Amino acid sequence: MRLFKNLLFFTILLSLGCAPEEINPSLCPDGLCDSYIHLPYPQDSNGVYRVDLDFDSNYYPRFDIFIEADDVDPYYYYNDMGVVQAAMESPSTWTLPNGEELEVVQSTTIYLNNSPHNNEYIPSVEGRKWGKRIIGPFPPSFEGEMITINAEVYWDGGSKFASQYYEIKIIVE
Repeated sequence: MRLFKNLLFFTILLSLGCAPEEINPSLCPDGLCDSYIHLPYPQDSNGVYRVDLDFDSNYYPRFDIFIEADDVDPYYYYNDMGVVQAAMESPSTWTLPNGEELEVVQSTTIYLNNSPHNNEYIPSVEGRKWGKRIIGPFPPSFEGEMITINAEVYWDGGSKFASQYYEIKIIVE
């Protein structure tokens, strides 16, 4: 009788979740989620970008930052699409004459995609998702100032996720 109880106990244990764990693929196909932030401007020896803007125009100047990142493995797609996002923010702001404060960097999230580049930007690694953030506008009071932009690239796989952080320093010229 004791043998029967032990056998019943082990049978119940096995049926309650002692089955082998399901093995899911890595979040990104090569096992590493990687990204790159591209500014088409020169960097000095300290890694600070020197962004030369035209303050003589009818409008306050802006510039672009391009973000590219690996896609997630198709196993983690939502509606047949991998979710890779980028967000940026900066403590730098300026105030309009009516008192409204404007961010130099919009703090909204952008979704990266595989859209055709139309010669605007070609990712450094073929097949990567990409997007761009327009930075500015900058009033003339920013000329000669250093601004810091914090960026995060985020890979969403539901139960698996990854992120990569950047701090970008720019001197507006």
